[in-house]
Amino acid sequence: MSFFNQGAPGEPTKLRVVLNTLMKGLSGSSLSTIETIISHWPEIIDKSLYPFCTPVSVHDSCLTISVSDPGLFQEVQWQSDKILEAVNPLFSDERITQINVSLHSE
Repeated sequence: MSFFNQGAPGEPTKLRVVLNTLMKGLSGSSLSTIETIISHWPEIIDKSLYPFCTPVSVHDSCLTISVSDPGLFQEVQWQSDKILEAVNPLFSDERITQINVSLHSE
């Protein structure tokens, strides 16, 4: 990975480009993938679950969702097919195939 801009030799690459390259190498998905999911989250997740769960990462085609209430852990797992159906049309070049639910502790 070069830290110099290919279009303007001698100029540093923008941080976003470097982070996107790093994320793609580490997790197999781009930074824009999780950003897209976050921006569409209110339409993806059930309204009753929205205040209690947050998408946190995409790694190897797996979306990790953090829940703040242990009682909702299984509910999010049960709705995983519905979540996948809402997420996948957002992308033409990537496909999320599974959901991982984690408990967020404060």
